[in-house]
Amino acid sequence: GGDYFEELLLDYDVHSNWGNWCSGAGMTGGRLNRFNIVKQSKDYDFAGEYVRLWCPELANVPDKYVHEPWNMSEGMMEECGVKIGP
Repeated sequence: GGDYFEELLLDYDVHSNWGNWCSGAGMTGGRLNRFNIVKQSKDYDFAGEYVRLWCPELANVPDKYVHEPWNMSEGMMEECGVKIGP
């Protein structure tokens, strides 16, 4: 998997990639990490600048919903010009 992601990730980092693959394979001393992408996003990208950079479709989504746009109502999605889901 590491080789595959090395070729495809836009924000590839050799240490993060291979370190996480080793961790996922249980090679880091038994500690099991569970990555919560929404929590990380809210903690480190509070205003959603990084999210909006790589997902320009979310440019008009309010900060409150930028990390979880699927929680917006249908009406709010329409106002923001996005459609999440079927």
